[in-house]
Amino acid sequence: MVRQSQYDFDTVLERHGSSSIKWHMIEEEMGPDSKDVIPLSVADMEFKPAPEIVDALVQAAANDVFGYDYATDDYFEAFIGWMRRRHHCTVNREWVSLSDGVMPAINTALRAVTHPGDKVIIQRPVYYPFTFASERNGLTILDNELVLNEAEGRYEVDFDDLEAKASDPRCTAMILCNPHNPVGRVWTAEELTRIGDICLKHGVYVLCDEIHADFAHPGHEVTLFGNLDEKYADILFEFTAPTKTFNLAGLLCSNAIIRNADLKRRFDVAAENIGGLTVSHFGLVACQAAYNHAEQWLDELLTVLERNVTMVREFAARVDGIRLIEPEGTYLAWLDCRGLGFETPQAQCAFLREQARVWFDEGSLFGHSGDFFERINLACPTALLERVLNNIEQALAARRHH
Repeated sequence: MVRQSQYDFDTVLERHGSSSIKWHMIEEEMGPDSKDVIPLSVADMEFKPAPEIVDALVQAAANDVFGYDYATDDYFEAFIGWMRRRHHCTVNREWVSLSDGVMPAINTALRAVTHPGDKVIIQRPVYYPFTFASERNGLTILDNELVLNEAEGRYEVDFDDLEAKASDPRCTAMILCNPHNPVGRVWTAEELTRIGDICLKHGVYVLCDEIHADFAHPGHEVTLFGNLDEKYADILFEFTAPTKTFNLAGLLCSNAIIRNADLKRRFDVAAENIGGLTVSHFGLVACQAAYNHAEQWLDELLTVLERNVTMVREFAARVDGIRLIEPEGTYLAWLDCRGLGFETPQAQCAFLREQARVWFDEGSLFGHSGDFFERINLACPTALLERVLNNIEQALAARRHH
């Protein structure tokens, strides 16, 4: 017997005229005649949040006073319990520093352990704020570019190149994305251990963004860096948040896990030097409610995402020139569109927006190794994704006939 879902992941929400960046940027860029363009770009969801979270926020709005807050015992218990249940990860309260977001925390960690003129490793194609954080903190980027194994359609780490770059005496940090955005890799324990050993050998701090850790596809299990050997504690910062998992980005709440007491002190001092990192009142309320009461919402969401991945997989199989890089984690799909034959990435992007009437995060945003790729946000009602894929298919058919 199929259990009836108690959550609505099917309703296509009306987002025009809202404060959504994703929907607003279309009109800003393409003008008022762009209301038919569908964005599956910025990595937030086209779903309402779990009702358990909404109920907690309504109660807070009606009864709380919005003064200066601190994270209560109940908050930490909710976070620690989530990490234990979902990731078999033991977190001690004294390891945790709060932030309004993962990227503010990563910037703070960079300021804690690097100096302008130092070098930092990132792995393009990668989440583009890693580039911004590096450059704006005066760091030189060393790109340990991921290698696409064409035969398997899977990205791999170039460990020889990583070793060479980590051995640079000016290299002091590596920003790691686990699971990786946008290519969808869930790094194995063996891969993470090799990365950790290289960084430990050369005194390179690992800043590990695990914001997508709650999203693993069947057959893959996310290994948190902190679940590896405790020897990495001396070089490790881990960043996680409920914001990606439960679509709460606008409520500004994340957690940094720093096991080494001296590293945590340096992080906290770097935060104080810019006036302190904080969490909004509603962020605290929402995070606690999410971790304590909305786990079933996430479990049902994961089944929706699998259905959407299947739809994109079937689309890529029947459309010449498009290949799905099979996602192992995240709620994003990385499409290899090199076979479509556009002369430039800009021409491909323009075709998708103007002819297919869809708006993705074009691969070039993630570095030149992302040229002619597209990142699609799968966290949307299946009917909306179907419209997007149909639009592309019809536009490509019209292009072939001309």
